[in-house]
Amino acid sequence: MAAPEKSSASTYGTLGMWCGMRDDCISARAVFDFAPRRRRSPFLGPRPFTARDESLFFGRSDEIRVVRGLWRRNRLTILHSDAAAGKTSLLGAGLIPGMRADNADVLPLGRATSCQVWPVAALPGHNPYVLALLSSWAPEESPGRLVARSIDEFIRDRQALYRDGERALIFAAVDQAEAFLRPSEPVEGHRRRLLDELFETLDRRPNLRLLLAVRSDYLDDLRHEVKDAGLPECAEYHLRPLTPEAAADVVRRSAQAMRLHCPPAEVEELLEELRAIRDESGRVSRLTRAIDPLLLQVAGAHLWRDPPGHEQFDSARLRAEVERALTDWCGRTLAAAAAEHELPPHELESWLRRTLLRRGRPGTAPAAGITDAFLHSLEDRHLITGARHSAGPCLRRQRLLAPLGRLDAGQWPSPSQEPAALLCAAMRARAAGEPGRAGRLAREAARVCPPKEIRVHADIETLLGNLGYEQRWLDEAAARHLAAATLYETLNDCTSVGWALAAIGRISLVQGRRGRAIEHMMAAVSRIPNDPVVRIGLGQVLAGEVVDQ
Repeated sequence: MAAPEKSSASTYGTLGMWCGMRDDCISARAVFDFAPRRRRSPFLGPRPFTARDESLFFGRSDEIRVVRGLWRRNRLTILHSDAAAGKTSLLGAGLIPGMRADNADVLPLGRATSCQVWPVAALPGHNPYVLALLSSWAPEESPGRLVARSIDEFIRDRQALYRDGERALIFAAVDQAEAFLRPSEPVEGHRRRLLDELFETLDRRPNLRLLLAVRSDYLDDLRHEVKDAGLPECAEYHLRPLTPEAAADVVRRSAQAMRLHCPPAEVEELLEELRAIRDESGRVSRLTRAIDPLLLQVAGAHLWRDPPGHEQFDSARLRAEVERALTDWCGRTLAAAAAEHELPPHELESWLRRTLLRRGRPGTAPAAGITDAFLHSLEDRHLITGARHSAGPCLRRQRLLAPLGRLDAGQWPSPSQEPAALLCAAMRARAAGEPGRAGRLAREAARVCPPKEIRVHADIETLLGNLGYEQRWLDEAAARHLAAATLYETLNDCTSVGWALAAIGRISLVQGRRGRAIEHMMAAVSRIPNDPVVRIGLGQVLAGEVVDQ
């Protein structure tokens, strides 16, 4: 998630530690006092840059130019890198906004997984991967119109918008392709169909330029899929982390954007600290060749949040603050993963020390409770890599050995109790084929959801309705969807109300309650009369057809 570009932007937050304004009469302390009143921090933390952050996005102009050329010239382009090297930021804050500025037809950044909740009972037979992808490409479009369309039909309809049948190029990108390259029994058919639809569309639509962004450890899997699809040879680009020289240049450019001056020696000291691999005694055993963007982002966010005064700064203080930032991030990451997967912290800490902290020795087999879903979770949080390898997972960056070694599970921070975050965790558990864990996470999200967060609460009820429907607890499923409809009603969201009522109608038909099914389907049509899925559902209910998943 964090990106080299992020590091570039983030780096100048670090300047608050050392930098004076260009006017030499303004002291470093004045900068610290003034900084909170300036625009938002250039450090985004461990999240990708988006189009909103374009003005803070530095350090990738060469990469943008090269990838733009590949994307324009090739039917299929694969952008790959190590985790957290900046693929999402490169696309979302650099490549896509720049191409749109040149009047290219570029779809929003696509994702085949989503935290958006749809009532599955209202959508018999739909493919959640395809619906998530089309919804990300067309966020303003009604899901009812998207669910009936294939990827090929979506691109065909997009092309039909051009005047005189002009065959202009359509640029479409799909981020985090590893999410649908992982075999998963509960969704294997959907995953397979998504890949088939993508490659069939690419074959049929010569004006489509498709870019797939994937982590490098899944590159061979993607190449295999491309070869099996019989596609012509595609272009590939390997996005690498920042070199020390490039990172230093990013710091200087970012400082200029904030009207700051940074002494080169002090910037170099920060970057060297982020490259330092230390032995058990704390001595530097070697320096990595590149600057890890995520670690720079994490350290920068910490230093910007509480910058010390210039007179307080020295090398030892810098090292201590960087170590504290990385240790805190590791603790938060592990605490969140343990809570999501219901692992006792001390059990996770024991596994961590047996596997990840063996300083280069092969890891051991996962312990009980360390599931594939959990390892994928740590991969997606950018802590480990190689979860599928026979030798076991390993740390993504050796720089984290020392911070992880200092962690004590008894002192991990409490995981976030944000209802939206818990809802996303519940959806990931459902996708992983763990409905029990998904239900517990969703109910906890409902428990902590404040009354003012009506939409989040409604989405939680929808997810609980989906889980009930899939486990054939039909009365509970209907009750949950009714609760969701009531909440959506207070938001005047007629589309969501209509879909919730349609779900109740289909559930009622499965239960043999045809009169109740007709009543709810007619109410759904009254809310969204032009929704094709709801209208078809009413026809099926009137005909007494049970279309179930």
